[in-house]
Amino acid sequence: MKRFFDLLAILLLLLLATSVFFLFSFHPDRYKSDFLHWFNQQSDWQLNYKNTQWSLKQPLSLQAFDLELAKSGQAAILAKQATLNFALMPLLQGNISLDSLSIDQAQIALTQQLFDAPAEPIATEQQSNNPVLAWLDSVELQQVIVKDSDFIWQDAEQPYRLERFELAIEDWQIDLNNPSPKQWQFTLHSSAQLLVTPWQEIAMPQLSLAYAQEQLVIDHIGADLLQGSVYASAELSNKQLRIREVALNSLRLEHFANQQFGTTDANSEPQEPLILPELDWLDSIQVDNLLLNQISLVSQVNGHNLVLNKFTAEVENFQSPWPFDQQAFEADYAFIADEFGIDHIQFNDLTASGRVAQGQFSLAALRSQLFKGQLSLSLSYVWKQQALTLHQLVLANNEIPIQPNWLPQAPTDSGEDSVQPSTELGAPLQQFNIEQLELQQVKLLSYADQFPFSATGLNVELRQLELIKDGKWQSVDDIWQARSQVFVEAPELAYRGMVLSHVSMDLGSDQQIGYFNLYGELPLGQFELQGQALLDQENKPWQAELSGLLLDVSPLARLANNRDFSLVGDLELAGKLRGKLSDFGANIDGSIDFHSQLLQLPGADLEVTLDQIIESPRQYFEDPNPLISSGWPVFWQNPRSLPQGITQFTNLALSAELEQGKLRIAPQPLPGLRYQLTLAGEVDLAKQRFNDLKLVVADQPCWRLVHSITGQWSQPAVSFDHYLSPRRYSVDQQDFVRAPSIPQCRYPLAGQVSQ
Repeated sequence: MKRFFDLLAILLLLLLATSVFFLFSFHPDRYKSDFLHWFNQQSDWQLNYKNTQWSLKQPLSLQAFDLELAKSGQAAILAKQATLNFALMPLLQGNISLDSLSIDQAQIALTQQLFDAPAEPIATEQQSNNPVLAWLDSVELQQVIVKDSDFIWQDAEQPYRLERFELAIEDWQIDLNNPSPKQWQFTLHSSAQLLVTPWQEIAMPQLSLAYAQEQLVIDHIGADLLQGSVYASAELSNKQLRIREVALNSLRLEHFANQQFGTTDANSEPQEPLILPELDWLDSIQVDNLLLNQISLVSQVNGHNLVLNKFTAEVENFQSPWPFDQQAFEADYAFIADEFGIDHIQFNDLTASGRVAQGQFSLAALRSQLFKGQLSLSLSYVWKQQALTLHQLVLANNEIPIQPNWLPQAPTDSGEDSVQPSTELGAPLQQFNIEQLELQQVKLLSYADQFPFSATGLNVELRQLELIKDGKWQSVDDIWQARSQVFVEAPELAYRGMVLSHVSMDLGSDQQIGYFNLYGELPLGQFELQGQALLDQENKPWQAELSGLLLDVSPLARLANNRDFSLVGDLELAGKLRGKLSDFGANIDGSIDFHSQLLQLPGADLEVTLDQIIESPRQYFEDPNPLISSGWPVFWQNPRSLPQGITQFTNLALSAELEQGKLRIAPQPLPGLRYQLTLAGEVDLAKQRFNDLKLVVADQPCWRLVHSITGQWSQPAVSFDHYLSPRRYSVDQQDFVRAPSIPQCRYPLAGQVSQ
């Protein structure tokens, strides 16, 4: 028996010695070609390496050098060295325990196709109940380290490159009984030298996070970009994303775009709102603190230049459901900026604060230097109702240059129905109310050729005006309420060189009786309009008196914007008007009287001009002279083109009657010339058109020349009829047209040569 045990001991020693010899003498490179052939036959992935090394010390270690792993057209991984440390004993307990996996100097390239590949077939119930490694319970990876590596991601021909990055994953635990990523547990730390994107290079990107029990905690995410830095920390739990802090410091942004953001045509379909995707893992977002520090921006959008310098903003207590709903999010904000410019508008030392809650944006207090003066603004806007309320706007001591692009362009299409009341025009908002607007000692100067205007020392005060309601601009009667107030005062106003002084306009009410007053002075004259309105009655009836006296009308010549045109004389104006504020233009009644003892137009002689046209029609009518080709405006637009001299009217007395918005001029003479000039016709103020307004030139007992105007104000049909011509000359068409049937005049043409 003793010999038997001795023999058994010898056999065990021999077996142990053989095993130890085999383990220490075995090297996997001996079977490299067989292993690679077997592996590469199993899948689309191709594996290769130069050589490997074993270490049987605790823990076990396997090293591979010049490792290559690739999938054609989808992925490629090259690593200088990969080291795996693992333990065998946990396998006896059904656990895979990997102490560490280290990869050095790797080059990793992935494409979107790798993740677009069709998914593996779903295992049958029998297969899932009998897994190949059913005896394994979990996988633990203590540490994964990637050092001094590069990564490239190719997505839709737009590459992303991560240079010299390092990655550390620690305490990675996977329960094989429930291997869903939601049940994973790990911590991750990563940094890189440079992240290159199609739009921007980002230096020193960093990320540190932990994930366990379906809770993600981002301790730190940051980077250096745009000459500044970005930092954030957040956590995600129970489908709620809480961003504890976001900080953007000293960024320098440049953006130039040609897209027409937010531009809509009045007749176009409204733009579809931006719809954010729903995410299964996200229900709401909360931001405790968002800080923008010393941000600068240079941009060009829709043809407008934007400049923002040293902008600092803070947003707190931001809360919103996901997808984002502008009706449900809340936030408090405040910001300051050294400079904010839009084209020629520049705000300096800008400060503001406010709140967004329950679909309403509130700007509580905005202060800034603007156009050498001060700006104060507070407002609120309700998204759903598209309602803007201007609580307070104060401009003080500003010098505002009015640019040409600030003013609306003149309409190009002027058909019969092109002019509509303002109430018919669509508005950019559904509601717009002004509670208080003030201008204090403001100077205006227009650089627009279509509106050369200036004002000095302008004071304006507006109170309680509703300008837009239900998406339409309000009419006069809707705007003027008992609580409304308008006051305008300017020591000096100038238009095309004509200077008005002591100009004032006052509109208000005393209980339910409204009053308005307009007053101004010229160097040798003044004008005034005074009136009242009954605001509590239907349609708001009103009445007014108009008066004006100019002992010198020469300043009015400046309105022609022509140095060759001048006026000499006097003018007295008086009128009584009444009507209803509802449908204002179509409800004006009353009368207006004009009187002038002397009115001269130095520069052009109308009598000589008429002599030429009437006595020599072939030379001056059939071959139109400037008066016929241009109409009466030639007197103030180009008087030098006519025979030089003086045109003089004496003892002018004109009167016109207003009825339902139509100014009717009964035939009235314009005395002072050898010819008899008679003015008659109608002007429709509501529809803004001329209704057969005529100036007839007669030489007793027969008419000689008729000037007719009819049609819209913007493009009227202007024509001349000569008593000896069967054709009518159309000024707007610059050609002759067939004249209407005109009775022949028996009075012979003076100086006519018989044929």
